[in-house]
Amino acid sequence: MNSKLASMNAKVLTSNDTIQNNSHKVALDSFVSLMKVCSLNITLQSRHSEQQLNEYYDIYFIDLFHCDWSEAIPNNILQLAKHNKVVLFNVHNEQLCERQLLLSGFQGIFYLSDRSDIILKGLNEVKNNERWFKRSSMNQAFSYLLKKNKSSISTLDKLTDKVIFPTLTKRENTIIDLVTKGSKNHEIADQLNISTNTVKTHIYSIFRKTNSRNRIELITWSLQSTKHIDPTLN
Repeated sequence: MNSKLASMNAKVLTSNDTIQNNSHKVALDSFVSLMKVCSLNITLQSRHSEQQLNEYYDIYFIDLFHCDWSEAIPNNILQLAKHNKVVLFNVHNEQLCERQLLLSGFQGIFYLSDRSDIILKGLNEVKNNERWFKRSSMNQAFSYLLKKNKSSISTLDKLTDKVIFPTLTKRENTIIDLVTKGSKNHEIADQLNISTNTVKTHIYSIFRKTNSRNRIELITWSLQSTKHIDPTLN
């Protein structure tokens, strides 16, 4: 595991129009130095192009020092985040909505005001396949998905007793149903009369089968999957 993490390749995309700006250069150099401390193999690119975004890297880091995405995130960046790990850095406070970034699939965000120790902690979390956002933003995204999923479940309940995903076992289908309703591990354990460790084992299996990395992605997967349920099936 450690050797794999140590060999991660990262692409850093920045703006060649402003890189000569002293304050930008200092901020960029500082962040890149911290990336090196985390043993990331860095390729620095000073211009964005479709070709560069089509190249494969373990993680993409996009420098937002002089980018203004206040109206809309560029579509090519949204598509990149949909299929790859994308982290934004050198972000000004209140520049972007973290909840929207989470729901769009971004891996993390680092602010210009972040201390070095916070950035190092976040980079290591990202390397370990974790999201790096404010806890409040994670909670907001989770609550939003739960609310949306409850609406979906309410509609589906009129068609069938419960949604069954064929790739999952009967127990896993039960657990995914409880997770999408907001149940925590200990609540699932109590309801199914099993240990919390057994719940964790099932959830890890569910994550693997659904290509989900956390509950937010699992609920998103559930919502997308239920859209394709045939209402004639029972």
